[in-house]
Amino acid sequence: MSKNLTKVWQVTGLLGYCIAFAQAGNIGVNTENPGSTMDINGSLAAKYSSIITTPYNLSATDFYVSYNGTSNAVFNLPSAIIGEGNFKGRMYTIKNNTSFTITVNSAGSETINGSTNTSVPSNQSIQLISTGLTGVGNTWEIITGNNNTANSITSSNGITISGGDVKLGGTLSQATNIVTAGNNLSINGTGKVLVGTTTVPVEAATAKIVIDNGTTNGALQIKDGTQQFGYVLTSDANGLASWSSTTTTAFANNWTSYSGTLVNPYTGSIGGGGLITGISVIIPAKGWYFFRSGLTIQSNCNDYSFYINGIGDIWRTYCNVADLQMLSPRDQNRVLYFSSPGTYPIYAVKTNAVVPTAFNMGNPTFYLDFVKFQN
Repeated sequence: MSKNLTKVWQVTGLLGYCIAFAQAGNIGVNTENPGSTMDINGSLAAKYSSIITTPYNLSATDFYVSYNGTSNAVFNLPSAIIGEGNFKGRMYTIKNNTSFTITVNSAGSETINGSTNTSVPSNQSIQLISTGLTGVGNTWEIITGNNNTANSITSSNGITISGGDVKLGGTLSQATNIVTAGNNLSINGTGKVLVGTTTVPVEAATAKIVIDNGTTNGALQIKDGTQQFGYVLTSDANGLASWSSTTTTAFANNWTSYSGTLVNPYTGSIGGGGLITGISVIIPAKGWYFFRSGLTIQSNCNDYSFYINGIGDIWRTYCNVADLQMLSPRDQNRVLYFSSPGTYPIYAVKTNAVVPTAFNMGNPTFYLDFVKFQN
């Protein structure tokens, strides 16, 4: 009995000596020559906790906490300790596995990177380490994850990270190119796009884009191959803009005749419009056009005209006597505006059932020419 007890004390003493010796130097696990205070040649395990409750108070037994709740959560850090029991260097990792937000609060007047709290957004994580400071000191520092307002990070292409909030804005310190790769880049909503200013002028209350270049000329440049010196930006009926001249060349030698073959549109036994003439005009571009036309008709009292639907008359004659007359108001001139290019049919109208005795008689016969003179 005495012999066995002596052996126990011998083993205990040897173990105490080894532990004391190890604490004075480096400790190795699965390694004979540890190069650090703790040198582990293998895996390392720490406590893993999965919780769904809120609020949750982090404690000395926590290391990695995974939140899987069904609402926004609050995590409370422990108060720092002065003197014995101070846990300087303690680390917590918090993982948010939900679509909600975790708010991590420091205790009392203590701070996390200078703030009383920080947040962990949906499907993000954060790692904290205790500085050992108490009171109003910076008790916790963020190792990885979110960064609060005190340590905001601004990227070189104008994106700012503040806490758990990633914002557009900040200084653009390098050239930035957005390659759409066939995808649409859209800006919508009730806000406006402001260039050169942060204030919407009173006169631009309904504008979607405002460009303020101060007193410097050249605030806008649009190049599409149609631009030329002295041209202005004009719009078609759909709002599609292009550059065009405010004037055209002189009338001489620029007249264009009608297309098609003229037929007598006045053979019907009733009056009315929309009568087919068989002819049309081809308008090459939007703008103002000068028309000249002539036609001779022999008829009892009646009103006759040629017109383009939605645009206006090209030629018209009015009845002034009841008996058979030669109606020949030749060389009539009209100014018409076309908002878009295209082929425009020419229609006819007569006011009653009278069918003319003769149509397109005399010399010269029917003619119709037109020329553009202004946009």
